[in-house]
Amino acid sequence: MRVVFDLDGVIASHDTMAALVQRQLLSNPVRAVFGAFPAVAWTVLRNFPNTRVWMSRALGSIALSGLTRDRYRGLALEVGLNLAADPAWVLLEGLAAIRGHLEAGDDVVVTTGTEEFLSRAFLDGLCLPGVALIATSAHFGRVFAYYDNHNLGPRKAHNLAGREIDLFYTDSDLDLDVARLSARTVLVNPSARLERRFRADIADLTVVRWA
Repeated sequence: MRVVFDLDGVIASHDTMAALVQRQLLSNPVRAVFGAFPAVAWTVLRNFPNTRVWMSRALGSIALSGLTRDRYRGLALEVGLNLAADPAWVLLEGLAAIRGHLEAGDDVVVTTGTEEFLSRAFLDGLCLPGVALIATSAHFGRVFAYYDNHNLGPRKAHNLAGREIDLFYTDSDLDLDVARLSARTVLVNPSARLERRFRADIADLTVVRWA
């Protein structure tokens, strides 16, 4: 059985990439100024999925610009391992679910909009080093950084195209396209509005409440 997990809100209790981006923005006044508009826009327009994808991309570019690939990789390793070591950042039920599927011999894939070095460090910190990962990749130029493959929204479904999915765990409306590809979907801690949206579109849906 192939089982696909979203990362943030399913295994991680919060947005792992947002934690790194916030740290970078606050560490530099220039980054903080340039990041203010997309941060506010992301919050105000949070009910518009496509806008959230674009604002997330803009924030990531601003936060990572000025870093080399090696400097970023060191930062991602530090942040990912620190988050994994913090109980407040781990959904124990999600961690138990992914471990249970691995122990059952299922083909487990984690797919996330978080950048790949950061998400891999977080999974390694949870003692899940062998889990297949599809994540965002980043390019670091001489001055600017940007996402090569932003694994969020429709792109996440595109990156899974051709793979039969038996079960999908998610907490986000940005993952509706992936849920449509899956035989079954588990929706984690949804708001009433999000649950209605999934129930209107996804036939085999289970809703869970995890602490």
